[in-house]
Amino acid sequence: MNANRDSLFVSANHQLCAFLSRVDGLVRGTNDVGAEDLRAIGRLLETMAPELAAVSHNASDAALQEQVQRYISNLRSLQVSLEQIRCVMLARRAKLDSARQHVEGVRSWANAYRQTA
Repeated sequence: MNANRDSLFVSANHQLCAFLSRVDGLVRGTNDVGAEDLRAIGRLLETMAPELAAVSHNASDAALQEQVQRYISNLRSLQVSLEQIRCVMLARRAKLDSARQHVEGVRSWANAYRQTA
């Protein structure tokens, strides 16, 4: 059973690391993170929650404990990454709002010009 849990945590850590890498790219402007990425991470967290609880009550295998500690570290990094995603999304929203206001201004100017021409 521990071998199965070990591989489960190895896989979860791999997925989290890949996601964290994409978030790093998002922050640098070289990558994107979409809603499906966030849903996939949510599903992973839901799947791993009972596994983490089970391991915390029965912690005897050193290799498994190493993977669990890595998973916990990745969760802490994920917390920071989600805040970074929130900031990027807020910045994008502000940029879109600004562009929308600019378009409205141009539209108003064009209508005024048509009325005077």
